[in-house]
This record gives sequence, C-alpha cells and structure tokens, in this order.
Amino acid sequence: MFPWSKMFPFPKEYMKDDIFKQTDVEGMMNKAMKNKIPAPHQMLDSTNFFEQSFDMLNRIQSKKKKHKKTGFDANVFETHEDVIIRFPLSPEEKILELKTTHDTTTCYIENVPHNGNKQSIKLPCTVKSNGTKAIYKNGIVEIKIPKETNIPLTKIPIEILKHKK
Repeated sequence: MFPWSKMFPFPKEYMKDDIFKQTDVEGMMNKAMKNKIPAPHQMLDSTNFFEQSFDMLNRIQSKKKKHKKTGFDANVFETHEDVIIRFPLSPEEKILELKTTHDTTTCYIENVPHNGNKQSIKLPCTVKSNGTKAIYKNGIVEIKIPKETNIPLTKIPIEILKHKK
C-alpha cells in the first residue's frame, strides 16, 4: 500500500479529533488581521469605483507636490560660451553661508533656502572645471560656468571586408 499518512503533515491523532473548528480559525484570523486592513466603510465612501480612484490619485499627487516644494527656484540657461544659473537669495547675510560646487554635468548649491539643504541642478551641457564666477547683486546670485568646447573625439577606423565571389 502507498503510505498516504506519511505524506500528510499532521499526525493521525490531530485528524481523529476535531480540534480546528471554524469559529476558532475565524477568531485567529480576526486577531491576526486586526488594524491591518481598513474597515470597509473607510475604503468605500462612494459606490463609484472611478471616483474613488481619482480621489486617491489626487491625494497621492498632492502629497508628492508638498514634499517636492523646497522654496528654491533657479533659472538655468546657456549662451554660446557659458551656462548661467540665477536664483534669488535674501537676506544678504545668507551669502556667507552659501556653498557652491560643480562637476562637468551638475551644479551643487548648499544652505539654500535653509541651512542644511542641498540643491543639485542638472546642467544643459558639459562645462569646464575652471573659470567659474559667481556674483551677488540686487538679491540675485548669478553663477557663470564656461562651456567645455574642446570635447575630445576618438577616431574610429573602419575595416573594409570584401565578399568573395
């Protein structure tokens, strides 16, 4: 005979007694799931599924917008020779706390609009590592970064293969 009883994970004495009653299982599940899933009346305020979906989407997007707003607004544009970043800074005393750095693709501005904040601004093109100038005038900081004009080019030799006829 095939040993079916050995394949079942519970011993035979569990199977003889009716120890798992439906009310016990429901009680254990309710205890385990308590406060994990919101009550049905909290989930379904309306009978319109699409209305609920749009409401939920709007709530999520408004939370994201609140987190994104840092109070920092910089204008970035480029001329033939420079990339220029302009942003307002007030009061004038904050200029001493301002720290700016950049690499070839990104400009980093620290302590704006508040101490401890770090802003990163993606530059529209590659820039040189030297020659950057910053000016503070009439409540506006202007950073001029020279563009990299000598981008190294690598020659690629082309091998010509001839087909044999």
